[in-house]
Amino acid sequence: MKRKYKAKAAVSFLLALCISLTALGQGGSQGVRVTASEAEQNRQGIKESKAKISELEKKQEELDKKISDTKDDISEQKENQKAIQEQIDTVSETITALNESIIALDKQIDELTAEIGEQQEAIALKKGEIEQGVKNFGGRLRALYVAGSESYTEILLGATDFYDMLMKIELIKRVADHDSAELDRLIAIKDEYEAQLSVLEQNQAELKKASSELDTQRKKSEGQKQKLAKLYTESEDIIAGLEKAEAAYEKNKEKIMAEQEQYEDELAALYKKEEERKAREAEEAERKRREAEEAERKRLEAEQAAQQQSYENETSYGSESSESYSAPVSNSGFMWPVPGQYGITSYMGWRWGAFHKGIDISTWGIRGSTVVASSSGTVIVACNECTHDWPKDGSCGCGGGYGNHVIIDHGNGYWTLYGHMQYASVSVGDHVEQGQKIGAVGTTGWSTGDHCHFEVRLNGEPVDPTQYVSY
Repeated sequence: MKRKYKAKAAVSFLLALCISLTALGQGGSQGVRVTASEAEQNRQGIKESKAKISELEKKQEELDKKISDTKDDISEQKENQKAIQEQIDTVSETITALNESIIALDKQIDELTAEIGEQQEAIALKKGEIEQGVKNFGGRLRALYVAGSESYTEILLGATDFYDMLMKIELIKRVADHDSAELDRLIAIKDEYEAQLSVLEQNQAELKKASSELDTQRKKSEGQKQKLAKLYTESEDIIAGLEKAEAAYEKNKEKIMAEQEQYEDELAALYKKEEERKAREAEEAERKRREAEEAERKRLEAEQAAQQQSYENETSYGSESSESYSAPVSNSGFMWPVPGQYGITSYMGWRWGAFHKGIDISTWGIRGSTVVASSSGTVIVACNECTHDWPKDGSCGCGGGYGNHVIIDHGNGYWTLYGHMQYASVSVGDHVEQGQKIGAVGTTGWSTGDHCHFEVRLNGEPVDPTQYVSY
């Protein structure tokens, strides 16, 4: 009975082992973990590429916003073109990084696929070895069971002599040792099989993740290529627009230059007239100085009262011109002319074949911003007749190209000019204080967009405004 129970226990073990092998054999066969140094370096490269792509995508978002902010502003097309070119470089770099990531992922997938094939073969061999061992051992047990072999006690009692008993004991021991070793070997092979299958399942998940990421990277790369093509088209459109503007400028250059020369002559004559007037006023002041102090005080009081009344009656913008604003004042004593708006889109110097005599102050949303007197003085020019307040690629001829503009005499040979305003809120002869409103930013005259053209002149000649104002 004991023999039968032992045989049944062994058969039960073999059946359990076979069931276990069958269940394990139903697992995936998708790949094995690549542990080589080269494969690990490839994984590190993929990780670094993902970080770089993420950084470049963030930079693209910032540039997209910058391009959107400057897209429809004629006066900022060069800045828009610069941002688009920078975006083109960034998108190209992103495509390169994506391609490097795709190559690395392809390589990783190829390595995993190759090793999966090898591991599947090894697992199949291991499984076959286990199945064959189980089959052999099961056959032995079935043979013993069918043969109805005697128990160990019966075998020993049946010995003919002591030597025969010793030989039977040795035979029984060897058979038992062989059976035990065979079971241990099968269990060890089974443990190896399970370990290999566990690695196989882990790499199956890794291969699935790598394949999914590869699809994502390829879609991103295709999207970036489409974006790059669109950026090239936008860049070409802007370049064409700038070339058109320059061509229009060249076409109107002679007319514009003639207008500016004529206006410069008028300003020179005005400067001479102002100098003569100042000389006469100086002589008159010297003469009046000799008069009695009390009479002079009364005369000045009456004159100031009359000037104030005249100013209030003459200008339709009298309530605005008395407003005072605060802005940075440089060491030279001149104030920034457009408080709160501190962008310079063009500096003094040659551009488009002509000499730009001042600076252009412009930022997003500058239209209608207050223009103030950079320093106290007397208004000697107040042009307020231009109604062409829109962007244009040629001069409408108003104000010598300056449109609605104001010129202030600050004394000691200094003048300041404020051009292209929507309107001027002061009149010729008005005395203005530093920071007092004199008009609003527009785009009258020859102007491609809303901005304030600001000049500083010394003895009638333009000088660099950035040497006198700052922010």
